[in-house]
Amino acid sequence: MALTALITEYNPFHNGHQYHLNQSKKITKNDELLVIMSGNFTQRGDAALLDKWARTRQALKCGADLVLELPLIYNIRSAEYFAHYSVLSLEKTKLVDSIVFGSETGNIEILTAAADAFVNESSEFKAELQKYLKTGIDFPTARRQALLACIQYYPKLHKFDKNHIEKVLKAPNNILGIEYLKSLIKLDSDIKPYTIKRTGTDYHSQNINKNYASASLIRNIINSKARAEAVTDVRSLMPAESWKILKDEIKQGRYVTKKAEEKLFNKVVDQLRRLQADDLRKYKGIKNGLENRIIEKAAAAYNSDSFLESLKSKNLTESRLKRKLLQLYFELESEKIKLVEKNAPHYLRVLGIRKGKEYLLSQLKAKSELEIIINPAAELNSVDLKTSNPLALSLSYDLLASDLYSLLYQNPAHSKSHRDFYQKLIKI
Repeated sequence: MALTALITEYNPFHNGHQYHLNQSKKITKNDELLVIMSGNFTQRGDAALLDKWARTRQALKCGADLVLELPLIYNIRSAEYFAHYSVLSLEKTKLVDSIVFGSETGNIEILTAAADAFVNESSEFKAELQKYLKTGIDFPTARRQALLACIQYYPKLHKFDKNHIEKVLKAPNNILGIEYLKSLIKLDSDIKPYTIKRTGTDYHSQNINKNYASASLIRNIINSKARAEAVTDVRSLMPAESWKILKDEIKQGRYVTKKAEEKLFNKVVDQLRRLQADDLRKYKGIKNGLENRIIEKAAAAYNSDSFLESLKSKNLTESRLKRKLLQLYFELESEKIKLVEKNAPHYLRVLGIRKGKEYLLSQLKAKSELEIIINPAAELNSVDLKTSNPLALSLSYDLLASDLYSLLYQNPAHSKSHRDFYQKLIKI
């Protein structure tokens, strides 16, 4: 059996995603698609507009056959970790033979050459990287400049113009694609990668090109206009089935606005005002004075936006900050991450399957190297953040993420906890 896999967030599912899905089937000649998707919180550190079940329905309605959830612990991390554990999970299915991702360049050769260089770092590259990092710039910029300074050590890059390489290494989807390719190289995987050139608009673009728009523009429309007007305005930007689901979720009040998300980060500021610097050092990447800065800025902040703005720096982007704050919100300390990462990943959580494709689930259960989880109640009686079992701990964070996310819904009638325990496998 051959399955093509897509690594996604679908926040929400729009026309560009439909193009990606359709083209993936075409170029791989595989009719069946597996999607591994972020849960209720995204890799950029945001709460998703719609919950993971609504987005699963969007994916299935628009052509996906099987939808898996990427565990929270791998999801609210850097692009490198997000990509690695996504790819590793797909490798462990033993069903996936190809991955297709979108990129600004659409050229798999240059992305693979860059990935190979980053996997096989020369001593000269390492020295240059440290030199640039000491200037205080962020890691992606430092890594890009270090590679440009050391191109002579990487023959696979020699055929490409230096200015072209620099442009490729600046684009966000190219960067993420390189991380996917790095993981495939490190794993010596037989999964074949493909990339398609993004169509329509750039990742963060606030413009509309024909009927294509970025997910961030769609979210901004939802956040900035009256509900009925916003739903109407995004209709042409989404496949009909996906839009109907969005419309219904918004009508039900089962969605998360930017204002609701601000309440979440205000809660983090509340938590921080109860902590000391030593408490923050228990979290991954909070050290070398950052812990003191966070405490100081939390004390002076008058809202979440002012707090984030005061913390941002050349090497501390808003997305990185939000991921750190979510780790604080979930009390996801370094020791817990370390425990979960031991022999990770531990399971594949199935959210949904297309009717008539149930045999894919049977094949997954038969061939996967990991435990297949459909109903978490079969594994856990309740959320347990003190367990020493890595599978139970990772799954507990997924369930906690759903419970806390539900508190952000516009309609509090939907904020009941433990939905993961009673939500049936979605079949469409």
